[in-house]
Amino acid sequence: MTKSEEPLVSIIMNCYQGEKYLQIAIESVLAQTYHNWELIFWDNQSTDSSAEIFKDYNDERFKYFYAPKHTRLSEARNYAIDEASGDYFAFLDVDDWWEAEKLEKQIPLFNDKDVGLVYGNYWLVNEKKKTNKLTHKKELPTGFILDELLSKYVVGLLTLVVRRQAFI
Repeated sequence: MTKSEEPLVSIIMNCYQGEKYLQIAIESVLAQTYHNWELIFWDNQSTDSSAEIFKDYNDERFKYFYAPKHTRLSEARNYAIDEASGDYFAFLDVDDWWEAEKLEKQIPLFNDKDVGLVYGNYWLVNEKKKTNKLTHKKELPTGFILDELLSKYVVGLLTLVVRRQAFI
């Protein structure tokens, strides 16, 4: 499948004072083996060097937006989603990063028209304690699991890809 045949994924990245980890997050997007994506970068009025770091990348898929006022993270995410063009939304905060095959593994699961979202497990890294741990030891639930997701909330936002129509 060529890039033009692959569905477009809008990666939503919100930023407020994110300079410490921003480059790692961006590099993990650029390393994706799935290539048909756009990066919606919502700058929530950062005063650090986040904007400069982002703008140093010369990639036509990168889209920079500066918030007219600082808002809560959930509101900022919604503003960023309003700017997205993709068939799917994926979320990556500036202090997180993805494995290179993340989108390549998740997007084909949407070939089943009943699939509204796909998620996975993730590692929790604690810099101060110098530890890494997998967040869920048991197998994650699959299928029609809305009630289970709402009651146990096993979803890490950085793993989530959601179909635009399901989101709406």
